[in-house]
Amino acid sequence: MAVADLLAGVVRLAFFLDGLMPIGCEGRYKTSVVRLRRELHDCRLHLTRFLMQALPLAGAALALLTCAFAQDPAPKPAPAPAPTDKVMALGDALPKGLTFRTLDGKVQGLDELRGKVVVLHFWSMTCPTEVVAEPKLNLISAEFADKGVVMLGVAGNANEIGTVPTAKEFEGKDADKLPYAKLRAKAKESKVNHAIVVDHECKLGALLDAKTTPHCFVFDKDGKLQYQGALDDDSRGKLPLPTQYLRDAITQVLAGEKPTVPTTKPYG
Repeated sequence: MAVADLLAGVVRLAFFLDGLMPIGCEGRYKTSVVRLRRELHDCRLHLTRFLMQALPLAGAALALLTCAFAQDPAPKPAPAPAPTDKVMALGDALPKGLTFRTLDGKVQGLDELRGKVVVLHFWSMTCPTEVVAEPKLNLISAEFADKGVVMLGVAGNANEIGTVPTAKEFEGKDADKLPYAKLRAKAKESKVNHAIVVDHECKLGALLDAKTTPHCFVFDKDGKLQYQGALDDDSRGKLPLPTQYLRDAITQVLAGEKPTVPTTKPYG
């Protein structure tokens, strides 16, 4: 209503001012002035009434606009949750259900190895340190093979292992076209005498925080981690009598003892 009144007053004022144009006498001029003041007074009342009603609405609109612009931008999708598996510490047991394929396509579950001492070493077909490490690991594997010790290499280099193959891909007859052909060729060339499992999802790598090849780990018969670190203290194969960290740890764990040196710095 206030807006309509204001507009009406403005229209009346416009007509009145138009009537002032042919001013011809003093009396008429005085009458016109009185009428002008009255019209201006009415317009001021209408304008005041309008502003009193419009200002709260304008304030509310301004507040809404301020809130709208002050809001944070549209939320981005939440990132994928981080893996919940924590890094194993000495004395921790391997989680149950860990299963991997070997280079030959066989399924190897780590649960099946409970009751045996298990040695894991991370392996790469391109790491130059493996040239020195592989013969040493083969000797240790052969030395303890009939004493209840199982050694497994772990291939986890994404550039070497490629994509995850299906079980059907291992059914072919052409060995060169089967998955992991290059890895098998390198293992054969190096005369690796124990199985190598493939860690496509980096389960073992993350769980053990594996840093190098070879990074070695020894688990007791209950699957608990008892040693982690270097194969020995001779990464270049030049020491006449290197300290046998891995061999000593295996010997002590087999005897039901804790390794004297449970942790060393891995090389590779």
